[in-house]
Amino acid sequence: MLAVKSVSYTTVGDKDMRRQLITRRSLGGVLSLAAALCAPVANAQPGTPQGYPNKPVRLIVSFPPGGFADLVGRTLAQSLQLQWGQPVLVDNRPGAGGILATDLTAKAAPDGYTLYLATDGPFVINPFIYKTLPYKPLVDFTPAALVAYTPMALVINPDLVKASTLGEFVTLAKTASKTLDYASSGTGGPHHLTMEAFKAAAGIDLNHVPYKGGAPALQDVLSGQVPAMFSVVSTSQPHAKAGKLKILAVAALKRSPLVPDVPTIAESGYPGFEMGAWAGIVAPRGTPQAVIDKIQVDVLKVVRESQFAEKLAGAGAQPFAGTADEFSALLRRDTERNGKLIRSLNIKPE
Repeated sequence: MLAVKSVSYTTVGDKDMRRQLITRRSLGGVLSLAAALCAPVANAQPGTPQGYPNKPVRLIVSFPPGGFADLVGRTLAQSLQLQWGQPVLVDNRPGAGGILATDLTAKAAPDGYTLYLATDGPFVINPFIYKTLPYKPLVDFTPAALVAYTPMALVINPDLVKASTLGEFVTLAKTASKTLDYASSGTGGPHHLTMEAFKAAAGIDLNHVPYKGGAPALQDVLSGQVPAMFSVVSTSQPHAKAGKLKILAVAALKRSPLVPDVPTIAESGYPGFEMGAWAGIVAPRGTPQAVIDKIQVDVLKVVRESQFAEKLAGAGAQPFAGTADEFSALLRRDTERNGKLIRSLNIKPE
């Protein structure tokens, strides 16, 4: 992690200045000292701890090092600690589909010094997959800013599926003598939900083959065990460049700058079709609004920098600068959409 030297600030001045002010023994000198002492408080935003942040900030990530969320978290942390003059420490807490990390954040002190890189799984999918959760995504957190996004993409093994376009894939699925299989990261996961949503939109039938994670699912598509799946662009792009996979379409409203030559599903005959993985910063409920406002401003400043985009592009992700209000709207939209989809699939909570 990038080391940043801690910078300390004084709010009153050094001892010599204070001594000079006091020893003047004049009313003007006393009033000047009082003004110097009170100025930082008067200038601070209501509810904002003085000089936030004035100590290290912990950024919890619910996935292990090396993946989409970890890359986004570390890239953001490096830029924020340069801006804040305080360490921003990435704390990876993988396990239980993100439940452990999410619950840990929900129970943290609401002071702005524990933040969470929220992703779609723990926030807008888990509530419909698990009977009980120790947290309530739309209640126990305050969104601050959206950070990054990577759209889902329909990928095929070109040796198994003879299709060059999305239309050809749909035709093949409808006319094949045997139902085509597709892989996913597991029942109820984003890979599964995206394909089921596309099946409904295209009017096709495919056989679901769930795996314990996106990586093993993609590996079996690469090896020819399963012909197709939806995968995030960030993980499928390198294999497509090597000719081992073919990306037929991207589940976004606009073409991805990561694969600009690949059409979107929306422009291929299915208007409005959009599914992807996003990441954003949230804080425990009760965090002062002035702190949330500062985090929003500073995070969005980072996300809009060209250097941030360049670093994310190295792992196939792209910046997604969204305000706290836009983040809240996204959470409500995806919660409603995923709830309807999961119920329609008759997936029973565990």
